[in-house]
Amino acid sequence: MGCDIWLFCEGFLSNWPDRQKKWINIDYWYRQDGWAEYRINESGGFGYTNLINNNRDYGLFYLLAGVRGDDDEESYPPIAKAKGLPEQMDSLIVKNYKYILDTDAHNISYLTLKELKDSGYGAIMPLRGWVYEDEYDEAMSAYQNGEKYQLPYVDIKCKNIDHEHMVVREWDGYLNLNLTYMIENMEKLKKERNIDLDDEIRAVFWFGS
Repeated sequence: MGCDIWLFCEGFLSNWPDRQKKWINIDYWYRQDGWAEYRINESGGFGYTNLINNNRDYGLFYLLAGVRGDDDEESYPPIAKAKGLPEQMDSLIVKNYKYILDTDAHNISYLTLKELKDSGYGAIMPLRGWVYEDEYDEAMSAYQNGEKYQLPYVDIKCKNIDHEHMVVREWDGYLNLNLTYMIENMEKLKKERNIDLDDEIRAVFWFGS
């Protein structure tokens, strides 16, 4: 059975200088709870910036919360195990969570931009695994040309994998480009919202079929 992610971005913001900051949603824009004038557009108050372009990427899911992976067969562990919902979050996210809670929401968690960046997984990093030599050569050429490229590989810890025609290589590259793009999208939202700190912007997410 397939697995999908529900993913939202929040900023720790105040709409007015004399109001206390709170976590509000910043990738969906909408009218509610006294925030009506906050980022409203001509479509009736609803807009959307997708952090991962609706990708069903099990490699990303594992890195975010240990979903669809085996710690004994993964050289690059999750950024964090699922932490549950944050104590305070935007009511839009609460409504979405309550909607799916009656089905099969699992591995509920949240990560700040700081946590994502501190993992090092979004940047070029040392990697090692089983690869096809032609794909390896293509990746090295792409990196030399300054392109973003994710080289497919089989983790060296994987068991019962047919390595025929594959070789072990070490290289500096991107572990997961969807994670890289997610971080870049959060950086853009951080700039748009004039958020000062990486720990004042976060992704809240959970998984289900």
